[in-house]
Amino acid sequence: MQNYVGWFAEITQKPPFPYQERLATAPELPILLNVPTGAGKTVAVVLSWLWRRLYADEETRQQTPRRLVYCLPMRTLVEQTYTEVKSWLRQAGLSNEIGLHLLMGGAVSNRWEANPEKNCILIGTQDQLLSRALNRGYGMSRYKWPIHFALLNSDCLWVMDEIQLMGAGLRTTAQLQGFREMFRTYGTTRSLWMSATLEPGLLLTVNYKPDLSQAHQLTEADFLNETLKLRMQAQKRLVKAETECTGKEGDYAKELAKEVIAAHQLGSLTLVICNRVSRAQELLKALGKQTSEELTLIHSRFRAAERQALNRKLREGNLSGILVATQAIEAGVDISAQTLFTELAPWSSLVQRFGRCNRYGECPEKATVYWIDIPDLKKNASPYEAEQLDTARSLLKDLINVGPEALKQVLAPKEEVEGLIPRQHDLLQLFDTSTDLAGHDIDISSFIRESDETDVAIAWRDWSDTKPPQDMNAIQQQELCRVSIGRAREFFSKLKNQKVWVRDGLRGWQEATTFYPGMTLLLHCSAGGYDPVLGFTGNAPQTPAVELDQWIAPDQDERDYLSQGATEFVKLAVHSQDVAEEVETLCQQFPALDLPVDLLVRAGRWHDAGKAHPVFQTVLTHNRPEQIGETLWAKSNHDFKNPNDRYQLPADRRGFRHELVSALLALQEQEDFLLCYLAACHHGKVRMTIQPRPTEKPNGVERFALGVHHGDRVHDQIPEIDLGADPKIKSQELSLNCMGLGDSEYGESWATQAVALLEEYGPFRLAFLETLIRIADWRGSARHAPNILEVTE
Repeated sequence: MQNYVGWFAEITQKPPFPYQERLATAPELPILLNVPTGAGKTVAVVLSWLWRRLYADEETRQQTPRRLVYCLPMRTLVEQTYTEVKSWLRQAGLSNEIGLHLLMGGAVSNRWEANPEKNCILIGTQDQLLSRALNRGYGMSRYKWPIHFALLNSDCLWVMDEIQLMGAGLRTTAQLQGFREMFRTYGTTRSLWMSATLEPGLLLTVNYKPDLSQAHQLTEADFLNETLKLRMQAQKRLVKAETECTGKEGDYAKELAKEVIAAHQLGSLTLVICNRVSRAQELLKALGKQTSEELTLIHSRFRAAERQALNRKLREGNLSGILVATQAIEAGVDISAQTLFTELAPWSSLVQRFGRCNRYGECPEKATVYWIDIPDLKKNASPYEAEQLDTARSLLKDLINVGPEALKQVLAPKEEVEGLIPRQHDLLQLFDTSTDLAGHDIDISSFIRESDETDVAIAWRDWSDTKPPQDMNAIQQQELCRVSIGRAREFFSKLKNQKVWVRDGLRGWQEATTFYPGMTLLLHCSAGGYDPVLGFTGNAPQTPAVELDQWIAPDQDERDYLSQGATEFVKLAVHSQDVAEEVETLCQQFPALDLPVDLLVRAGRWHDAGKAHPVFQTVLTHNRPEQIGETLWAKSNHDFKNPNDRYQLPADRRGFRHELVSALLALQEQEDFLLCYLAACHHGKVRMTIQPRPTEKPNGVERFALGVHHGDRVHDQIPEIDLGADPKIKSQELSLNCMGLGDSEYGESWATQAVALLEEYGPFRLAFLETLIRIADWRGSARHAPNILEVTE
């Protein structure tokens, strides 16, 4: 194997900067990476992780986490980073060896969680990643929350990029790292924060107090590099624009368009950055009326289909004309404009925007930055705070050059990050994924972003009936446009004779009346609101649907498709043995983690014991009379798309959960409570508490929960339940007394023992053990259900 310098050069077609080589070959990775804009932070971190994980000495490889979690504040940055990393993996010949997965609203990779033992890179927005790390994953089945919680808090290197844009999420990332060190995780889990405008003190929280001296930054050796030296010494003349952001947006846009056209140099790129999407849209329309130059609009309120075309245009380079953008372009975009116009913004944002002008030092004398004042901050400061803009204005007044060397001399005040951070009691409460009595969940949005302007995703489709057909194919990433909840509510309130639809995992398409972050919503094309050229406007009369290359079947939360789909009847003893073997095989992939392997294997054998319950056997043998007899089945060959194969449970058994029966049997057989817990939670529906559904009210039953009744017999016709090896479970009555307060005949209540288990293992390790059992169940099921574990992105 060649050395790092040669390997890096083969992948990127250029040698690494000295700091990039030091990062890859240091004894351990730093906590902070503080280097200027344009110095290649992304490639430095990604290739350093790859080198350390795959090619470094044995000790370094073992200490390097197997998952790289790359967290970014904006979806546009995610898409750009994903594309870059994909090309690096291809150049390195690692596309098949390293999984690459996308996690952002409307584009969440489906199957990365099925392979926890494999090396992979997860690139996502802070909304998607932090919500999952807090066990409340946005836009996903609640029953999979614990899996993502486990895998994103174990054996991971978290990298936070462009942290000056993360807001409250920044301190949450630090607090989470503190929790991981406090409660311990299976595998090494570390965090690295990086930005060109880094304020290290923001990482200090009540539960995380790192040594901030562990910063990796440029040295004299780096500045001797001619390429980096040219970038660092790039000149950028600063001029105050004549136009000011005042009056109506349309009038402001007309005046600004005149000044932009006058400053634009033919054959070069002029970049204009507005603080609001609506101002950028108005400016593009005004420019279109005044110039024939090529015009491009980029902001975060485009559908993925249109945004991907814009991103391709950016990646191809050689841009010219006038590019109008919002904050979406101020970080992570590798473009260089000769002329830059920017509205007044917080200082850290301005520094990022300046980095988009004469980025490589290729325009030694012609590069100019125009800053546009916003006189009435009370009226026009949004989305920023007036105080932030006033501070930035005072700094700009004394500057004539905003190149990297000049900016180093600016004594900018420290910026405070507002917002809540999760405390220890919050984390422990979030571990429990059951809702309260009213069906509500803990709101985590304030831990992720300090603003109320969190997003929903909207798609537009055409259909002929009064509501979307229940078998309509799943909404896909290309169709989705992110819209702030406030703007979406305003738009929805003006719709006439139109409804907003959301897909419920149990009931199909339902009218949406309340909205929360991460929701995926559907509108009919005739509702309008979106223009393919301007993006979301809220006033377009008709919106065309996106033409899709493929169709994907809709998801249903009540069904765990990764444990279904058998093509034949499978005996309970066979499936129990299959899963026990898969647990053991999976555990062998983690020899350094000190897992309770014997107990896990036994839990894998026990997990489906509850399928011996007569209710479940009736479901499995429905419409298959030849399978009724003394054999206990774990799987059937039913096709749930076929109405004749669907069995309607009696009203008092709706939502029957066989895993609760498994847990009760294990409890009554005096198995270790960890085994009982793991059997209960292998579908994510029974965990810390056992509680009935709100609509569950069977007559004449003393205790009941999830379709299981106190006093049920398992199984009258069969003397014992065979799980493929010891133990053989005798037929018996079920007791649900563990649901209540205080002790039952089988010891302390379920909730009391579950809390004690959480205290013993901590939230991250306990969730990881749950995840191993669930993945082993998927793999055991896949032995008789080909293709259910195939990755579909």
